[in-house]
Amino acid sequence: MRILCLALIPLLVLACQPEKEPPPDIIQGPSRNAALHIPPPPPAPPLFEDFEGEPKLSLFPRIGDYRPENSDNIRLPFYNAYLEHLVRSAGVFGLPQGGHGFLMRSVARLDSVGFFSPIAVQPNRGYRISARFKTELPEGGRAGIGILEFDRFLWIDEQYTRSLTQQHQTGMQEGFEISGSHDWQSQRFEIITGSNTRMIHLVFYREGTDGSALVMFDDVAVTAIR
Repeated sequence: MRILCLALIPLLVLACQPEKEPPPDIIQGPSRNAALHIPPPPPAPPLFEDFEGEPKLSLFPRIGDYRPENSDNIRLPFYNAYLEHLVRSAGVFGLPQGGHGFLMRSVARLDSVGFFSPIAVQPNRGYRISARFKTELPEGGRAGIGILEFDRFLWIDEQYTRSLTQQHQTGMQEGFEISGSHDWQSQRFEIITGSNTRMIHLVFYREGTDGSALVMFDDVAVTAIR
């Protein structure tokens, strides 16, 4: 598929949808880009992101499972350099038939990259998640959506460190995964949040080391079902 245009998404895209569920517990995280004012209500279902007009989801880049700790002067500079490559090769792009979607590629010598979106949810609640995907993956390449669960909504605009994850993550769930090359396909799955879950990370991931292979997604929807 010919890509007509490519524009990078800023690392922090504040969702503007009004909250549809009771507000979860919120704490101010130690973000390098922390705002100086009271943060707006966190994004919460129902949400629908078609990458047209004002953004509905916040999207942040991630590499592997954790960001190195701030005190890690050896690994953190390499991580930041790779993160910059990931951001430069991803973003909103124009579809040949009109409209827009989101595109990401792998980065050379990295086997796990992606973008995550934090969403406020309620404990013991069912949610349906859907999206359209298009992939051009080599042998061994995989892409999909995964779910990470946390005990509160954290206003942090970057991937979590291991220590922060161990402090607040309450679980994880599989969403869906695809491999090979596929034209646009609709994918859907359902989850039930844990008893202590107040936030999920909707993780759009791409695994495999071929940096030229494309993963594209569009029409992301998150709705409460029970």
